[in-house]
Amino acid sequence: MIISGIGNNGGIGISTLLANFFVLLSKKHSNTYWLSLSNYIPPILFSHDHQWIEKETITRPIPKWDRIHCKFCSECEKVCQCGAISRYGDFYVVYSELCISCAACIYACKKQALVFEDKKIGSLDYINNNEYVYKINLHPREIFSPWHTKIIIQKINQIFPKNSIILLDAPSGFRELWSDLIDLSDVVILYTNDLNMWETLYKSLAHDQALVILAVSEEYYDNFAQAGYSFALAIPRDKSISQEAIQGKIISNNNYQLALNELLIKLNLD
Repeated sequence: MIISGIGNNGGIGISTLLANFFVLLSKKHSNTYWLSLSNYIPPILFSHDHQWIEKETITRPIPKWDRIHCKFCSECEKVCQCGAISRYGDFYVVYSELCISCAACIYACKKQALVFEDKKIGSLDYINNNEYVYKINLHPREIFSPWHTKIIIQKINQIFPKNSIILLDAPSGFRELWSDLIDLSDVVILYTNDLNMWETLYKSLAHDQALVILAVSEEYYDNFAQAGYSFALAIPRDKSISQEAIQGKIISNNNYQLALNELLIKLNLD
């Protein structure tokens, strides 16, 4: 089961909620894993003396240019919608960080001067003292995209045991990833206080997509309930919660813990 956390609230938002849910879930299910799609890991999940160890290499097929076969017709450059191929005098440069591996340039080249080669773009790493906490470590110039999301979910489905529960933390605000996460996950927890955005997304959901669970900050709950969304999880937010999150402590607020237990029940994981 893949449970993805998405949201447009920065700071103490979806990552904190998901991390505390991970701690609670791990006590009940030993096959629970954490995967961050960015370098950010909530402090509650690591110690100060931790080190990251590479588990799997992440590669992407990137066109490789062959000067011998090239006739410099520039068809490859013309068809590339990403601007990933540029000509400089008598050679072409392929910018791997811009390429989306669509193969349009390869099909356009009649002289077979472009072929795919796998290039390392990052790795799947885990903490040395906690083999259940993982993160995606992309090269600095590699921009996370829906393509990465699909490849990474394919990879974790191959690596982790079939009965695993994987909590996947997406970077806050990366809305371009939401559609694929909703398609590829079993459950999506959306933390937002934007009622209009939620209504737009809610109306667009299909029956064969992930179960989407709405979480809102406690002070916004009444607005959502009055609009017909009383099923939302009400998540407390205050200074003490922020301090505990930053210090890497379990959130002790009673209402916060009640919301986590309600989430367990909603997912039949209690």
